[in-house]
Amino acid sequence: MNKDEKKRHLILTDPNIYKGIIILALPLMLNNLIKTLQSVIDMYFVGDIPYYSTQAISAISLTFPVNSTFTALGMGLSAAGTAFMSQLIGAGRRSDVKKYAGNLLLIAFILGLILNFTSYQLSPSIMYLMGTRDYVLEQSAIYLQIRSFELPFVFMFFAFVSIRQSSGDTVTAVIYGVITIIINIVLSPVLISTFNMGVSGAAYATLIANVVIVPPMLYKLFFSKDGIKIDLNDLKPDIEVISETASKAIPASIGQAITSIGFIIMNAMIVSYGDQTVAAFSVGNRINSLVLMPVMAMGGILSAYIGQNIGHGQSERAKDAVKKTFIMGIGIMIIGAPLLMVLRRPLINLFLDGDPEAADQAYTYMIFVISTLPLMAIFQTFIGAFNGTGNTLYTFIITVTRLWVLRIPLILILGTYTDLGQISIWTSMLLSNLLITIPGIIMYRKIDFKPLIKRGKKDEFEEQPRSV
Repeated sequence: MNKDEKKRHLILTDPNIYKGIIILALPLMLNNLIKTLQSVIDMYFVGDIPYYSTQAISAISLTFPVNSTFTALGMGLSAAGTAFMSQLIGAGRRSDVKKYAGNLLLIAFILGLILNFTSYQLSPSIMYLMGTRDYVLEQSAIYLQIRSFELPFVFMFFAFVSIRQSSGDTVTAVIYGVITIIINIVLSPVLISTFNMGVSGAAYATLIANVVIVPPMLYKLFFSKDGIKIDLNDLKPDIEVISETASKAIPASIGQAITSIGFIIMNAMIVSYGDQTVAAFSVGNRINSLVLMPVMAMGGILSAYIGQNIGHGQSERAKDAVKKTFIMGIGIMIIGAPLLMVLRRPLINLFLDGDPEAADQAYTYMIFVISTLPLMAIFQTFIGAFNGTGNTLYTFIITVTRLWVLRIPLILILGTYTDLGQISIWTSMLLSNLLITIPGIIMYRKIDFKPLIKRGKKDEFEEQPRSV
C-alpha cells in the first residue's frame, strides 16, 4: 500500500481504532508542542531584557488572545474544510476534494490580507482598552502590528493543514513546524539581544519564521505525489463550495472570535491585579499546555477520523472513535496531572526565577488548572466530535458558554463579593471547566453522525471494504 492507502486503512478499516488515532495524532502532538515552544521561546528571551523582564513577558502574553481573535476566521475555515473534505475523501470523490481545497486556500489568503490591515490599525487601541499602559502598552502594540503581516501566510497554512489532515497526513505540518521553530530559535536571541530590538525582535523572528515556510508549502500543495494535490483551476471561486464552507466556518469562526474577545476581557481583568499576576497566568498556561497537547492532538485528528468514516457510511465506527478518544484523553490527563504537579516549580523558575512574587502566584495558579486537566480532555474531545460531524454550531455554543456564560461572570462575582483577589480568577477557571461538561454531554447526544455532503460520483480514490 502507498501512503494514502495506509492512512485510509487506518481510518476506515483497521479494527484497532486506538492504534489508528494514536498513530495519526502523534505527529499532531509534536506540532502542538512546536507551537507552544514558539510562544515560550519569545517569552524566554524577552525575559532577559534588563529592568523590564516581567513587563516584557506581560506585553507578549497579553497579545495572545488579541492575535487569536484575528486568527479565529482562519481556524473556523480550517475546521469547516476538514469536515467537508474528510467526508468527501471517505466517499471517494477526489475531484470535489480538490475543488474544496483550492477554494479554501483562496478564501484563507483574502481573509488574511483583510485582517492584516485591520489588526495593524486597531492593535494600539485594543491594547489600551485592555488596560495596558506605558512600557507594556507600547511594546504589546508594536508586537501585534509586526505580527499582523504574517496573517495572510498563517491563514494559508491553516488551509494547508486542513487539506493535509483531511486525508490523514499529520506529518507534513510537523516538518514545517520544526523548520519554523528552528528559525525562531536562531533569530530570537539575535534580534532581541544582539541587535537590541527587545520585544520587536521577538515579533520579527516569529514573522520571518512563519513566512519562510510558505514557498515549500505551496510547492507541496501543487506538486505533491501523495495526499491532495491541487492545480490552478481549483483556485477558481465556486459559489456553492464557498457557501457550504461558510455555512460551517462562520459558527466556528464566530465562536473562536468571541472566545478570544472574552479572553481579552479576562486579561484586562487580570491586568488590574498587576504585572506579576499577568506573568503568572501566562507562564502557568504555557506550562499547562505541554500536558494538554496530546488530548488537543487527538481531538484534532478525531475530526478527520469521524469525517472520513461518516462519508464512507460507517457512522458506528465514527461513534466508537469518539468513545475511545474520551477514554485515552482522560487516561493521559490522570497520568500527566500528578507529573506536572511535581515538576511545576522548576518549570516556573525557568521564566520567573527573578520575580519571587510572580513565581509564587504561578505555583498557586497551576494547582487550580492542573486539577481540571481530565475535564479539559473531555472538552477537547467534544470539540473534535462537533467539528468532525459538521456541528460547528455546537462548537460555537460550548466555547462561548464556557467563557461568557460561566467564567467571566464568575470572575466578576467572586472578584466583587469576596476577598480572594487573583484566586477568584483561578477558582472561576476551575468551575467553568467543570460546569461546561453538562451542556457538552447534552449536545453530543443530539449528534446524528449523518453526512454533510450530497451524494456524488466516486472518482480516483480506491474503494475500501467497509468495517465497523
